[in-house]
Amino acid sequence: MSVLRALQPSFTAGVLSPALWARVDLAKYATGLKKALNLFVHPHGGISNRAGTEFVREVKASANKTWLIPFQFNTEQSYQLEFGNLYFRVFKNGALVLTGGGSPYECVTPYASADVDALVFVQEADVMYIVHPSYPVQKLERLADNNWQIVAVSFAPAMAAPTGLSGIAQKKYSGGGSDTFGFKVSSVTAGGARSAASAQATAYWEYVVFDGRFIRVFWNAVAGAASYIVYKSLGPGDEGVVAETADLSADMPVNGGTFEGDNTAIPGVADPGAVGTPTGVGAIVAFGKPSKYVVSAVSDDTGEESLPSASVTLNNDMSIKGNKNVLQWTAVAGAARYIVYREDNGLYGYIGTTETTDFTDENIVADVSDGPQTARNPFNGAGNYPRCTTFIEQRLGFFGTNNDPQGAWLSQSANYENFGVASPAKASDAVTFRIRSRQVNEIRAALAIKGLMLLTSGSEWIVSGGTNSDAITPSAIKVDNQGYRGAAKVQPVIVGNTVLFAQDRGCVIRDFSYEFAQDNFTGKDLTILARHLFENKAIKSWAFAQAPYSMVWVVLDDGSLVSLTYLKEHDIWAWTHHESGPDDDAVFECVSVIAEGKEDVPYFIVKRTIDGVSKRYVERLHSRAFTSVEDAFFVDCGLTYSGAAATVISGLTHLKGQSVVALANGNVVRNLTVSNTGTVTLPNAATKAHIGLPMTAALQTLDLDLGSVQGLGTVQGRKKSFDEVTLRVQDTRGIFLGPKDGERDDENTMVEYKQRQDEAWNEAIGMYTGDIHITPHWDWSDGGNVWVKQFDPLPMTILALMPNVTIGR
Repeated sequence: MSVLRALQPSFTAGVLSPALWARVDLAKYATGLKKALNLFVHPHGGISNRAGTEFVREVKASANKTWLIPFQFNTEQSYQLEFGNLYFRVFKNGALVLTGGGSPYECVTPYASADVDALVFVQEADVMYIVHPSYPVQKLERLADNNWQIVAVSFAPAMAAPTGLSGIAQKKYSGGGSDTFGFKVSSVTAGGARSAASAQATAYWEYVVFDGRFIRVFWNAVAGAASYIVYKSLGPGDEGVVAETADLSADMPVNGGTFEGDNTAIPGVADPGAVGTPTGVGAIVAFGKPSKYVVSAVSDDTGEESLPSASVTLNNDMSIKGNKNVLQWTAVAGAARYIVYREDNGLYGYIGTTETTDFTDENIVADVSDGPQTARNPFNGAGNYPRCTTFIEQRLGFFGTNNDPQGAWLSQSANYENFGVASPAKASDAVTFRIRSRQVNEIRAALAIKGLMLLTSGSEWIVSGGTNSDAITPSAIKVDNQGYRGAAKVQPVIVGNTVLFAQDRGCVIRDFSYEFAQDNFTGKDLTILARHLFENKAIKSWAFAQAPYSMVWVVLDDGSLVSLTYLKEHDIWAWTHHESGPDDDAVFECVSVIAEGKEDVPYFIVKRTIDGVSKRYVERLHSRAFTSVEDAFFVDCGLTYSGAAATVISGLTHLKGQSVVALANGNVVRNLTVSNTGTVTLPNAATKAHIGLPMTAALQTLDLDLGSVQGLGTVQGRKKSFDEVTLRVQDTRGIFLGPKDGERDDENTMVEYKQRQDEAWNEAIGMYTGDIHITPHWDWSDGGNVWVKQFDPLPMTILALMPNVTIGR
């Protein structure tokens, strides 16, 4: 036999799948574990028992599915929103926000309980946009802690369009005499048969230096007519034909101020085969050509441009010097300036800007490359509601409707609720595009990371403006494929500049980040080492808590909870598993993380059976930052009493009938039962007591491997035993250790480390940092595994494990 000293210096591989228990060739085998229950791995390598969960409140209706959504304005103002059936409630700093009257503050929503777990949201400051493919897009606004509003988004400019647009065509006239001219019209068939001339229409004409005016004669259509002849019938000069046209009007030419006919007789009777005589004949003095104008207003606060006003048309000959059109309109509240557009060949073009409510057009050339916007709402009606959303390059994006699963819509730049476009398109206009791929896979997530990342059910894409543009615009859209993994419906998590997403199939979690060498996004399977935690399961909810431990908390669809310590830059990803309640009866349903103080705090919705009744509770992971053991909180669904010395502690009705444990003034009190009135009785009075459900933390090392030992070769498969195990611990109290799993009172398996040193008899045992030596029960085993457990509501952090191992031959 040989006696050797083994060392496990860290636990940064976390728990390993049984399929890997023979892979001693893996580098991560040396830092892995067989079991890690209610523990988490520190980024620097140690492993600690997690803090307990603090009871916050029962949800409004425990029978209904409920969901948590984080709302964070800044590090000082953060909230958890409890979404249930047609309502949401607000939690702040671990407490329910109340109305002025002391009742829970609630806000009505359109969302049914069955749909709250599929809500996707994006937030900017005090505004959050929420989407679901079965509901119109909603905008949630915080006005105060107990004053919120949620409304459907109208997707129109917030700035009102100007009204009352009118104008005057100012012309430069010169004096002269006047005459009255008369005109008649007859219809002509395709065979040339003319009708009798119509009744006479007259127009009053002033003789002036030519300024562009003319007389326009018009009439109603005649059935069967191929053309029409206009006759001059009154006024100086010759009478007769002055125009023949297939149109329903004719402009009389001006020759020195007179209108000359061709002396043709005006027919008084119709030719054989002629059709009817024209009716509705009229004559007006017209001038120049029509100019059509619209005006828009620009917001002083946001710079957003309104839709154009109703149009006004003015007739003028703008080619004549001195002629001009003067426009005016009613002021719009909040407008900083106004933009004037004039129609040119069917398109409106920019002609000027003014800060007043009038504008003069002196034949300004219209810039038709800069036109007014047209209103557009792509999300109008069932089937057109988006399923995911994000902000990208100062635009609000919506993606993937039931009718268009691969469609993408980006708002106007800096105008989030405006999806209007101009013709031709401007760079700031709303953007619409569609992913073109081999399969029609719905867009399930969108993120702003090195462009716009779109995750579909079958592939991953990056959208950019391409090589010729720094931004995405209507004319600059480049969609590049990054892989064909496919994403699940649960929204991805961002850790730094790395995306973590769940695959659509297989319950695989992948990291996904840009690799310069490949000029592509790539990543690895983060569940490969702990696949047993995810087999035949799916991710239901997850969230990332950056501070203090860089952890992702993951709720699976079977109600289990796992955690991942993740630091990509140090190649650390370590999984552990968590349980709660008697016989692990707690069902975790949702997790959400917000910043509170200097930590990111996970909130959970946990389904528990209390006194035979199913309850859904909002619970908050307690901080693990403390300097005194009296402040250690390692109970689940617990509460803290702090005040005058007391033996009877009340306020625990949420744990009625449950067996609980307490840490009272730093001393462990076991085997307490909560009464029907929600009280427990301590054996000794305490000024501070943490009371809740007991929680056991446990780790089991992998089968011992020492590489190739001289004279022995591998130790795999050989009998092993330990005569002593040294644990290097930090801020720890209360450790049990043994070669096999067992309970605290099982003297044949677990040995408790007796820790009291120099504390006074009435003083709580303090936490210890350093090496502790434990002699376990002696026994031979094939694996040489070590079990370490914490049964009490006390802190435990293990930095390294060093067994003295005897190897059998």
